[in-house]
Amino acid sequence: MHLNERYRLLSTLSEPLKKAERDIVGREHETTQLLASLSRPELCNALLLAEAGTGKTALVQATMLVDKDRLYLEVDPARMISEAGTAENMAAILKGFFDEAEDFVRNEKHELVLFIDEFHQVAQLSDAAVEAIKPVLAASGTRGIRIIAATTYEEFHKHISPNQPLVERLQRINLNPPDQSTTIKILQGMAERYGVADEFYDDHIFRQIYEYTQRYMPASAQPRKSILVLDSMVGWSRLTHRPMDRDLLSDVLMETLNVNVAFKVDGAKIKKQLDEKVFSQEWATGAVARRLQLAVADLNDKGKPMASLLFTGSTGVGKTELTKQLAKLLFGDDQRHLIRFDMTEYAEDSSFAAFRSELTKRVWDLSHAVLLFDEVEKASAMVTRVLLQVLDDGRLNDDNNREVSFLNTYIVLTTNAGTEIYKSISQYAADDTGSGKQLREYEKLIRRSISSTTGDNRFPPELLGRIDAIVPFQPLSLATQQKIVRKKLRQMVQEVFIKHNVRVDVDARVLQYLIEDKGDTDSDAGGARAAVARLTDEVTTAVATFLNEHPSERRIRIDVVGDLVSDDKNLLSSDAYIEVSAVR
Repeated sequence: MHLNERYRLLSTLSEPLKKAERDIVGREHETTQLLASLSRPELCNALLLAEAGTGKTALVQATMLVDKDRLYLEVDPARMISEAGTAENMAAILKGFFDEAEDFVRNEKHELVLFIDEFHQVAQLSDAAVEAIKPVLAASGTRGIRIIAATTYEEFHKHISPNQPLVERLQRINLNPPDQSTTIKILQGMAERYGVADEFYDDHIFRQIYEYTQRYMPASAQPRKSILVLDSMVGWSRLTHRPMDRDLLSDVLMETLNVNVAFKVDGAKIKKQLDEKVFSQEWATGAVARRLQLAVADLNDKGKPMASLLFTGSTGVGKTELTKQLAKLLFGDDQRHLIRFDMTEYAEDSSFAAFRSELTKRVWDLSHAVLLFDEVEKASAMVTRVLLQVLDDGRLNDDNNREVSFLNTYIVLTTNAGTEIYKSISQYAADDTGSGKQLREYEKLIRRSISSTTGDNRFPPELLGRIDAIVPFQPLSLATQQKIVRKKLRQMVQEVFIKHNVRVDVDARVLQYLIEDKGDTDSDAGGARAAVARLTDEVTTAVATFLNEHPSERRIRIDVVGDLVSDDKNLLSSDAYIEVSAVR
């Protein structure tokens, strides 16, 4: 049955509802609910409430297949608004539209079902527009017009629920997202229709599509998000003739969500790889490696972040370096995939909103990352509560009330709390490997010291119960500092050669000067960070100055001029200094 020019507004602002492009699966109960609403003698109107992508239109299409005695029209609110021109004209347009609908029913002897998706667009235009709708809804049964309105929960609460008389004229039907088995049936039907069903030997890939989209697209609804992923897979398969397998699924998720579900970490080599980059912290690298083994084997708690670790120890012992290496090991880089927060910036309760906003924004943009919360004991109590929610639930709502998933993040908290324990360890339990033999004896003291801190340095004890592991870092011996500075010195020499084509010779006493004469194993002395800072300040700066002043020199050397205390114990202080000169 076609509309004609006798019903200008009806034909301009609506059109026959299209048949569903796919089989409607698992909506039998909701279809019956909707049909019962349409069969009521007086208030025969329904309001479908569901998140976008749940299948509101599909439900109406499924109902139309059963309800063959009525004509289903889909009303276009955008066209209606355009036709009205102004909010003031909307009431007149609505009245004219529904009058034509009533004329159609009377003249054609055919009941109408008017489906208005995005119903809030009409309701929010003007009070007059809402008032024009109410009498139609109130007398729908006697006029032979049934109205099915649809909107999201958010828009309902914002624009419709405040108007109680309007709400009372609509029977509310909640549409929950389909469960896993129903979504898989929908995907199987799609695969049949697109001619790729033979490429699936079982429902394993369909199940993975569902699980991955549930995990990495929490703000979107099923089945739409699973349908979009399968649709993208079919597109890539047709273009490249690739099989519809887990590798293609991984690539599609990487392309659309920037989520690397196929990351490969060799479980057997994790600790070795970390030890190559982080010196003399064998117990710390071992603790991190054990947590990563769970993630690699996919045996971690699926309702929480991939891992949560508290790195404890004094400044400059490798906490940040190990976090960087963790990001590099997992994601191939320690820049983009390491999201760092300096918690000293969030010490006031007034910073709570800014912290939540920035945290959810960064993770929404990049859900697959290592999150580093430096000096977490400096954060305010309200900011700490945000972290508690992340650690407990693995999710958080952002400024737009979107749910942001933290389930694919690795969380590292660092703290300098408990420094007096590390001072004792550095004085009485030095360990050049960080094997943990000495640390183990102090383990209970470290935990007690962290949880009993007070004042501005108070570590929130409620966080301790939420983290997977406390990872203590051994204070660095002079031998370890020397190893770290030697590596940095070697990198500097290589950089000078690459950038300036200048060879650099280094006197053996340079390391001795930086570490033994200037170094300090006290846990408050800054560890390797302070040693590297001395290298930059005294050596690299001197080299840079010489290169800038003598650009034609092709070979230089770095020497220590003067007597070193480490060579002559009778000296109370050293008058030695760094000198850079050309090699003739």
